[in-house]
Amino acid sequence: MKTSLLFSLLFLMITADLQAQFYGTQYRSPGQNWQQLQTEQFRVIFPERYRQEAERTLSILELEYRDIQGLVGGELRDFPVILNPENDRSNGFVSPFNFRSEIEIAPFLGKSLSPRSGDWLESVVPHELVHALHFSANPPSIVRPLGLFSPDARRSIHAAAPLGILEGVAVEHESHNTMPASGRGNYPYFNNQLYAMMGAGNPWSMGQLVHTTTYTPPFNRHYIGGYAFINWLRSNYGEDVIRRSINRHYQMPFFGFGFALRTTTGEWPGSLYSDFMADQRRQEAERLDDLDADTDALSESIPFRATCRRANRPLTLSNDDILFFGRSCNRTTGFYKHSSGSSNSRLFYEVTITGDNHYSLSPDGSSLIYSRYHTDSIYDNQFRADLHQLDLFDGTSRRITRNQRLASPSFSGGSLYATQTEGITRRLVTVDPETGEITRTYEMADHTSVTAVAPGDSRNGSIAILGKKHGVQAIWFKDPDSETVLFRDDPDIVFERASIFDPVWSPDGERLVFTADAGGVMNIYEYHAEQDEITQITDSRYSAFEGSYDPNEEIFTYIIQRENEQLPVRIGVLQLYDRQLDRSEWSVTAAVEHDLDRPLLNRQEDADRSDWQSSDYRTGFGWLRPRIWLPSIEQMNDPADRIGISLESADRMSRHAYSLEVSHFARAFWFDGTYRYTGRYPGFEIELYNRPSLSTFQISSDGETSLLSTIAQNRGATLSVPFRYRMEQNVRFSSFLIEPKFTVSQTRFTSPSDARQPLSDFGDPLYSAGLNTTLNYNLRQNTRDLQPNAGVQLFTQTRYGLNSVPFTLQLPGGTASSTFSQRKGFRAGVNIFAAPLQRFNQSLRLSAQVYTQTPAPVFDTQSVISNLFETLPAPGAPNLGIVGTRYTIPLIYPDDGGFLLPVYLSNIYLVLFSQTVADLNNTADSARTVLGSGIRTRFKIGNLQFDLGIAVGWEPGTGHVNYLVGDF
Repeated sequence: MKTSLLFSLLFLMITADLQAQFYGTQYRSPGQNWQQLQTEQFRVIFPERYRQEAERTLSILELEYRDIQGLVGGELRDFPVILNPENDRSNGFVSPFNFRSEIEIAPFLGKSLSPRSGDWLESVVPHELVHALHFSANPPSIVRPLGLFSPDARRSIHAAAPLGILEGVAVEHESHNTMPASGRGNYPYFNNQLYAMMGAGNPWSMGQLVHTTTYTPPFNRHYIGGYAFINWLRSNYGEDVIRRSINRHYQMPFFGFGFALRTTTGEWPGSLYSDFMADQRRQEAERLDDLDADTDALSESIPFRATCRRANRPLTLSNDDILFFGRSCNRTTGFYKHSSGSSNSRLFYEVTITGDNHYSLSPDGSSLIYSRYHTDSIYDNQFRADLHQLDLFDGTSRRITRNQRLASPSFSGGSLYATQTEGITRRLVTVDPETGEITRTYEMADHTSVTAVAPGDSRNGSIAILGKKHGVQAIWFKDPDSETVLFRDDPDIVFERASIFDPVWSPDGERLVFTADAGGVMNIYEYHAEQDEITQITDSRYSAFEGSYDPNEEIFTYIIQRENEQLPVRIGVLQLYDRQLDRSEWSVTAAVEHDLDRPLLNRQEDADRSDWQSSDYRTGFGWLRPRIWLPSIEQMNDPADRIGISLESADRMSRHAYSLEVSHFARAFWFDGTYRYTGRYPGFEIELYNRPSLSTFQISSDGETSLLSTIAQNRGATLSVPFRYRMEQNVRFSSFLIEPKFTVSQTRFTSPSDARQPLSDFGDPLYSAGLNTTLNYNLRQNTRDLQPNAGVQLFTQTRYGLNSVPFTLQLPGGTASSTFSQRKGFRAGVNIFAAPLQRFNQSLRLSAQVYTQTPAPVFDTQSVISNLFETLPAPGAPNLGIVGTRYTIPLIYPDDGGFLLPVYLSNIYLVLFSQTVADLNNTADSARTVLGSGIRTRFKIGNLQFDLGIAVGWEPGTGHVNYLVGDF
């Protein structure tokens, strides 16, 4: 009998990837010699050279543990806290998955945190400990059994609460602990952003208080609103209301945190919000009654036409030009210039600078020295600050230093001062502006840090140093040539329970202008050197800061808080406020003396360090124990579903991670496992698998055709090595990825009802090689853009089968032979982004892709073709071309939602798009085009984000109209 076999694989890899991949990996800087300090509750992991910082961290954790436990409950055992040393972008976080905390130990730059909280570790460690104990709370609940399968998943139940609740509780603790007047809750710059919206008649809704904002500043709104609401709750419903609400939410998570508050307070969220706002309005009205001059109303705005504007530090360059740093939702971040008589400010230089927003003019006024972050090219979360010089005539910028971690530059004659990161402090250095060499490093007293320097004093060549000592941020006048150790003596200008910012000398060198947040509002003051007196020169409703005089000392420019924006303004010198301060208001008092010498966290007791012994950190094998177990099910159509379980885990340092799915189908067991390693660059990923897929053969025999269903058992391994390289990550993003792959696999066919009954043998291995490349070049995206507004993306994928393998299939009436052929394919594409109407956040993407592959396909082209075609264009074409456009038009940004019903609407936008698909071997006859439009929305349910819409598509060639709901 003559039998021929046509191999047509109808379903190849019908099973989807069931791995959730909750546990990622990261590249950490090499050569750190990681150590660890352990107690019963904590394991602090740190680079060897930061032993002192590690001990301070562990002391704070031990001292704060019981107090925070009383606030939120919970219990910790061997909780990892990782201190990361190489990142100048300070941050801290707690993750319920791979449960741990990570802290970038570099001190914070800028005004976002209250200086009175102490050093960086005193600020961040208690805050993150609140989150850790919150996530660990485990009262009796219907979700408690989830911890048997995954403690991480159980902890994540707490993360279902609005993030403003989580952060509000943490800010509540940092503001009302053992240090008086500390934390953001006692910080006018922080709180007055809430009151500025109330004063404008546009208060934040209940949803806006507690939900994160994506498109509308301030982007820490949920910290501000969450704290205000939590603090009000504790004041009105008892100090234990938060712990009781956390427990009730955990017991009934599906009802949401709003319902939990109903059960603990007896009031629905809407009623709580009404009472909260009534109290806030009353308190704010009392504060505004004390307002005297309202210099905000007397000031003239410096034109900066944009949406949600955030400006910093306006400097008057001449009678005609004012320069400031500007950010907004629809214009590029960078330095802006406003010229006299112009109705707007123009972008002068595109850049994002360090968080202190501090820059300095050169002595001749021809250039500007600023600091910006530079990302490490290969290691994750490593940004180092360096100095740059911007030419104010031709707009070119020159990098002065490299990897020196410098910020807050200030010129004085031929000397360039800056602050340099050193552990958890910033020390004062001088820099050669031509070579970038550090020429001197100043010694400092213990537990002190330099914030900024204002050279140019007329008093015997001394400079004004803004420093911080135990949370007291004040000004010291020092002679830089004779001073040996900074901050050994008392400060010259200091406020009791208030902080100083932004020191700068007037052009004549006689007055030091600075900001202070005394009296519940940030205002600007000036110190008269000759008279040794201080005068308050602004009387702002909410905040006034970063002030300076013009060269003729006729105009004063500064920043004010207006609603949710921070705007540059100017005022005539004769209109400035004029209140002379009594010397007792800005001198060292008994309370200041206490704060300058206070112990850690202002606690008289210290942690017991007698048993603290550091040891080398070792990964060990404990991380192999699964951190999460999830059931999985995949519909296989025939004969039954594939049922299994998915496991995942990672080590504490996120250098090793694996995912494994084990399943049962057709009386056989299957697996799919991945291991990722990033302990050394570039790392690698190995995938081992034994997968089923449903395959169908078309059999022709004696003129008759029949179909034979089988299970294809695919087993093999893939090794990939990703080489990632970042060139830039500032206003624009540029990176490159090249990832070679090598796969070895075998396939056999079995009975569709019993995979243990083979219909063929495993043949010789199939070998294939692949290469993925991606280039992102100069991508730029403003806050409210829905896709990049500039830049190019290029990508390629190559797959090359290295051999062919014959196989023989057992048939009911005999055998048939065929071959697994060499499958080859190449895919390439480009995305080009442009913004014809950038000021409206509209952007255009032009895209093109080409595929060329063997008749036995390598790539799935169907997934990239629009579902709005009447039928699939160019089915089975080995050479395919796809050209498309996508134009996004934002319509509205509500940035608002509910609390009891936790649905939050971020935006609604319009999309216009087109796609043309053609078989490149027969372009004229096969080309088909669909034109479409749709309306989409980005929204959140709880903390889960969605982006969905409705679209209509029209094919000009056929006149067919189709509709689609979902993603397009």
